[in-house]
Amino acid sequence: MQRGSGMAAAKMGTADSERRLGRFRLRELIGRDGEARLHRALDANGQAVALWTIPLARLCADAMSLERFRRTAGATAQLSHPAIPAILASGEHAGTAFVATALVEGPTLADRLADGALSLDDSVATLDRVLGALDAAHRAGIVHGALGAETIRHSGSTAMVTGFGRTALTAAQASRSDDLAAAARLIERLLSGHNGHPAVASLLERVRVSGGDAFPDAASLRHAVAALTGTPLPASEATPQRARRWPLWLGGMTLAGGLAAGAVLMNRPMPTMPSALSSQPATATTAPATAPAAAVSSPPEPASAPEVPVAPRRPPVAAVTQALRAIPCALVAVEEAGGRLLVSGTAMGAQAETAVREAVEAAAGGWEHGFDLATADAQFCGPLASVAAALDANRGLAEPLTASLATAEAATAEGSGPQLNAGDPLILEIGAPARPVRIQSDYFTVDGIVIHLLPNPSDSGTTLAAGASRRLGDRDDGGRYWTIGPPYGTELLLTIATAEPLFPTPRPEQESAADYLAALVEALATLPDDAPAPLAAARFITTGP
Repeated sequence: MQRGSGMAAAKMGTADSERRLGRFRLRELIGRDGEARLHRALDANGQAVALWTIPLARLCADAMSLERFRRTAGATAQLSHPAIPAILASGEHAGTAFVATALVEGPTLADRLADGALSLDDSVATLDRVLGALDAAHRAGIVHGALGAETIRHSGSTAMVTGFGRTALTAAQASRSDDLAAAARLIERLLSGHNGHPAVASLLERVRVSGGDAFPDAASLRHAVAALTGTPLPASEATPQRARRWPLWLGGMTLAGGLAAGAVLMNRPMPTMPSALSSQPATATTAPATAPAAAVSSPPEPASAPEVPVAPRRPPVAAVTQALRAIPCALVAVEEAGGRLLVSGTAMGAQAETAVREAVEAAAGGWEHGFDLATADAQFCGPLASVAAALDANRGLAEPLTASLATAEAATAEGSGPQLNAGDPLILEIGAPARPVRIQSDYFTVDGIVIHLLPNPSDSGTTLAAGASRRLGDRDDGGRYWTIGPPYGTELLLTIATAEPLFPTPRPEQESAADYLAALVEALATLPDDAPAPLAAARFITTGP
């Protein structure tokens, strides 16, 4: 973020040219697939990674897309094969879904073929690596979906199959048959110059006639390719094995998320089904012939009416809301819409998101419910936890403390906020509760800094009369103003109201969030016992370039 006073402005943060996605620093764009983008990026340790991204809204086209992404990314992360780059992280952040993989340097197979055909031995070695990777993926239930010469890179003398990271983002409709057809085309491209060898000519003919259906699986195809040069496969791989399912785990690493609209994943309770009439199997025995016994008549029993499903009892929405307030690292709201519950807002870290989902499952029995959750960095749990009591006190007021953005259309759900881009002004509208208060307004950035918006060097007037409001950051007023700048991501606006100033002297305008939180906790703990309870309002703001 940038600040200014009058006509002077000072830059805060890193260079304008740097873009971030959570803990990743984006470098150059090195590939794309539709709306998906591939960047070279650096993680928090400075390690280079390949980062696939796609707008999260693209995965919200239907209720299953986001779930499919998380499931596929999680399963792909479990793949272990020397020709498949490791999946390092996946998740959603600031309106973007991403998958980070180990970066593979070196020319693509397409680049190598542009310089001329490969030798037969080189072609077979390349195909062996590729088909081995494909077989491992298929046995784990993973489909590549875009196999080709452009997705195969040569790192030193060995081939690596890249692109499994983007599979989770873009290849929802791909199948194993698609992969086998792509492998067949790859065989034609690599071996066409070697059809003078009878074995190669025979394999090419089979592939050209039947395509991907020439072999039942990647293992069989790999076995056929290895036979061209008599290359022995390892004993464990010489005979195709029955595919075994690897467990799929939901999610993947979820990093700081912005105010992205997540997919609403509906959980429908199973209706109570009428119990089926049990029947015993007839026993095949032969009874001796006897005179039939006299029949004793009795009135027929009335047929029992089928059981009618009983709708589960629904707890009040307020009870579900109260259960979620016990989670210190989440800022969420619950509303009823169309007979369903929608839980929306922001959770700080993957553990908090899991806690929110589990709390809803436990507290919202009988309701169909969905989630519209964004995730933020776990570092923001500290500020929220330090004012948890003040947030609760404010929620219980008929006329609470409010802090909203005047620079964009404000979102209605607690914990959400509009997207602000580079150069946008940050203008706040603060409303006092039904009593006079002193205001402390702080902006926590994604890189661990807190900027004190009020009081600030140009404005020490923190008093607000009961029910009054005031605007901060409007350049036309001639005071302090701020504009959005790097680093970008999900950031936190926290406004606190007390009867007296929290600090005897103003804090430095910018300081470490950790240092400030220690002072804030101490200041709240030393408020007089007879003072009115402090109040707090919080919202997340997503910023981008």
